[in-house]
Amino acid sequence: MDDSTRVEVGSNPAEVARNRATGAGAVDDPYPRYDALRESGPVHSGTVSQAFGMEEMQDSFIWPERPQFSCYDWETVDRVLRDPQTFSSEWYSQTLGFTIGRSMIQMGGVEHRRYRALVQPSFTRKEMARWQARWVQPAVDSILDRLVEEDEPFDLYDALCSKVPVFTIASAYGVAPEEVPRFHELAVTTVSSGVTPEERVAAAEEIADSLRETIERRRVEPADDLIGLLCNIEVADPDNGSLHRLSDGEVLAFARLMLPAGAGTTYRGLGLMLLALLQTDQLDRLRADRSSLDAAIEETLRWEQPLTSAGRLVMRDTVLGGVSLPAGSVVTACLGAANHDPARWDDPHRFDLDRLPQPHASFGSGPHLCIGMHLARMEMRTAMHGVLDRLQGLRFDPDRPRPYVTGLLFRMPTALPVVCER
Repeated sequence: MDDSTRVEVGSNPAEVARNRATGAGAVDDPYPRYDALRESGPVHSGTVSQAFGMEEMQDSFIWPERPQFSCYDWETVDRVLRDPQTFSSEWYSQTLGFTIGRSMIQMGGVEHRRYRALVQPSFTRKEMARWQARWVQPAVDSILDRLVEEDEPFDLYDALCSKVPVFTIASAYGVAPEEVPRFHELAVTTVSSGVTPEERVAAAEEIADSLRETIERRRVEPADDLIGLLCNIEVADPDNGSLHRLSDGEVLAFARLMLPAGAGTTYRGLGLMLLALLQTDQLDRLRADRSSLDAAIEETLRWEQPLTSAGRLVMRDTVLGGVSLPAGSVVTACLGAANHDPARWDDPHRFDLDRLPQPHASFGSGPHLCIGMHLARMEMRTAMHGVLDRLQGLRFDPDRPRPYVTGLLFRMPTALPVVCER
């Protein structure tokens, strides 16, 4: 693609800087390089970014004093994710830990099992019906109400995809609708490489101040929103049966984690799905037969995952993919490369709605399997039903540059400029 047709990713300087720090606009198609790395051996020295010659990207600055390794095939990535005794998620203490505090994502062992047992009931498949009716469907309907009234072409990535998950999570926290945009801005800033550490901390503290007030209210005035449920649920310890409740600090850390983690990944995932369907002219197929929608969601998450890697600390000397990894080193599991391993999927670089479904790596695996995976799938499904029902004749805007997927650490569409029938 020549420079005259490129689309700048992001709509403001902070977003552009953040995206460049994760490879957006610099790496559009990482898969040939992934293939070459995998074919020369599943495990390599250095981070994923370093394998692409991009030392300035953010994964090069996490635990920089330690030996770094990265792995690229399904077998080794799956082993890393499933073996927390050898490969610890304490890696996140040097990333999210600075801005949101100690949260479930970096815990292990008994601590992780106890915390997850307390939080999990709010994110089961059964609970998704309540989430959908109370928070997700109203957000989708409200956004589409405005879109169908517009006469001009619009960017569906910005107008719909970016808003549904943020509105959902913020509403589940009891945030007033007029405060949601500010919450979104703060959540993005807390994990941004395009701002200073001081700005990240300030944003995290502003979120924390607001959430602390909500937590205090929910302790004395219970409510059935997410914060209220987390404040008052009791669950038996999976190891000894004693009853536990989440502390204020644990509720706060989980709430702060959900804003950037839950909103950002679903935002990109929904955008990637719409882009794939429009690029391959398969949106009309779904419109005629919704039975393929779940397959489309899973194929999207395999084909272009919103988050392409997960880091772990090596806790003991081990051998991975024939390479010796010393205790104390860091290994990055490249989920994007694992999802395109030809040993597991035929013609893996092709988006194929008829592909035989099998588990992919985009939600992780093992004890840290993404707790919000049912929510993410339900949000994507609900938004897609809304698009198919209400945006007839949806197609790319012929007067705008054709969008494409970009990014190394995060994968995202550059935009989704569209027109539809009025």
